[in-house]
Amino acid sequence: MPFMPEMPGPPGNRETAGTTGTPGTSETPGSREMRELMERLDAVVASARRAEERAAEWSARQFVGRADEGRIVARTDALGTLVALEIHPLSRKRLDARRLADEITAAVVMAERAATDARDELMNAPRP
Repeated sequence: MPFMPEMPGPPGNRETAGTTGTPGTSETPGSREMRELMERLDAVVASARRAEERAAEWSARQFVGRADEGRIVARTDALGTLVALEIHPLSRKRLDARRLADEITAAVVMAERAATDARDELMNAPRP
């Protein structure tokens, strides 16, 4: 009898002799491994995309520290760099230079700490 190549039928309906895949399917060990690898790759790509989105959101944020009952406001960027400082006129009148400097420093430190905490939270977020 001459050699007759097997004609493929609809996917998942043919059984091939010598395969160790699921009965009733044509999945071979190699194709199953390839499918699993592709699924893992898709999961890694999706995870990287989510991480990029979180990093972009974090880097666009500003962090606030307040002192002197909220009358001194310091804003930093995500890296903790001071980007704005607001000092209410009442604080300038009531505080001497030394106390004003201390309150400004306290507000800046609070804003920097908030930026650092947000960065740490981003870096330590659970990964799938």
